[in-house]
Amino acid sequence: MKIKTILLPIYNGIRAKNFFYTDIYKELLREGDIRIVIVIPPSKKEFYEKEFAEPNVIFEPLEIISEPRFGRILAGFAFSLLNTDSVRLKHKWWYLKYGGRVKYFLREAMNRIFSPFKFSRRFVRWFDRFVSLDPGVVGILKKYNPDIVLVPDIVFPPDRVFLRAAKRTKFFVVGMIRAWDNLTSKGVILVLPDKLAVHTNMLKRQAIKYTDMKEENIDVTGIPHYDIFFKERNMTREEFCMSLAIPPERRIVLCAPFLYGDTTSAVVIINELTRAIKDGRLPRDVQILVRYRPGTPPIKDGLLEPSENLSVTRPCSEFFEVKNTQAPTKDWEFTTDDINLLLNTLYYSDVTINSMSTLSIDAAIYDKPIINVRFDASPNVPPDESVTIFLKHTHYKSVEDSGGVRRVWNMKELIDSVKEYLDHPEHDREGRARILCEQIEFTDGLSGKRTAQYLRKLLF
Repeated sequence: MKIKTILLPIYNGIRAKNFFYTDIYKELLREGDIRIVIVIPPSKKEFYEKEFAEPNVIFEPLEIISEPRFGRILAGFAFSLLNTDSVRLKHKWWYLKYGGRVKYFLREAMNRIFSPFKFSRRFVRWFDRFVSLDPGVVGILKKYNPDIVLVPDIVFPPDRVFLRAAKRTKFFVVGMIRAWDNLTSKGVILVLPDKLAVHTNMLKRQAIKYTDMKEENIDVTGIPHYDIFFKERNMTREEFCMSLAIPPERRIVLCAPFLYGDTTSAVVIINELTRAIKDGRLPRDVQILVRYRPGTPPIKDGLLEPSENLSVTRPCSEFFEVKNTQAPTKDWEFTTDDINLLLNTLYYSDVTINSMSTLSIDAAIYDKPIINVRFDASPNVPPDESVTIFLKHTHYKSVEDSGGVRRVWNMKELIDSVKEYLDHPEHDREGRARILCEQIEFTDGLSGKRTAQYLRKLLF
């Protein structure tokens, strides 16, 4: 039996979750006719070998500090040459965070003048041929001579290092999209794979529009990391409530009003929700269940007012130092417990609150009412952390247009919407169904298997 080799880089915890904890991994290895070489940061080698070791899997450590300087400069130009509102919002965000009025106007001018035209995208891609290749990546490609180089995230700088080296040394490359915002908020795709697997037909249309790839080279395979949402839960509601010391008779409001690193607005929102329970604006049988984003720093002790109607969960306890100047230098890894906590939290919640995140899609799967915070509850929120500067993200527009999320613009609207949804969870149900149809599309729980079959078809 001839063994085929797939080589892929995994340089981020989210990408690891979307591969190892899905049926892609299991299905590719099932027949024993595929060898998978996974290139990883050295700091994670021991963890991956302990958690995900399989007979036909090789973990190859390689430190990738950065792309070459010319590659970073080119990526900066490529970012501004994508014609989307998300890119223009990022320009504003950079200005608010780092200053530089001249840089801001130059970026905006370049975007407005050149981004509508295909030749600008071809221009930066042509120049990418002059970016030097990473010798470590080239060495690994020569060492294993893979039949397919699988790139889990074609916009992530470390993945782009592999994509560039593989394409230029004539290996067959299959690219993937990590998330729903990748094609509209990360800039022009500098290096195009031979084939591209996307989650939904909506993303396929975006790929044709923004990457200039031919339709026949783009395949829709579903979202493998959502398969688990369509399987039975591993604990009852009583067991879940008991695990978090929540009285089982209480209705749960999942509260995740975090955007980036600042928590000042979240503190005000959480405290006002527990006060509303105390003074009767919200029912007494409500529990506020706070969920952090994995990278958000914890709220300092003493800032949250004590309440028997408040519980706090914090996902991801495995952190690793990663030496890459174009990516977070501290990365986290999901565990099975982290994933189950998310699923059970969503499944047993009665109402969900977030600012602007995939939690809206997650909640729609379970038909849970969705409230999106559109105001800064604290005057001390830094300008670059304000939710108000991210109101026109291209990828989020379809979610808002669905009618499946309730946007609130002040605290009174937030509390009134929580109460309304608790009393009438059926409100906006049709909109949530539309979110599910457009953003998930496949609800059969077989997207991981479908993706693995797609790769097998290309291999054999």
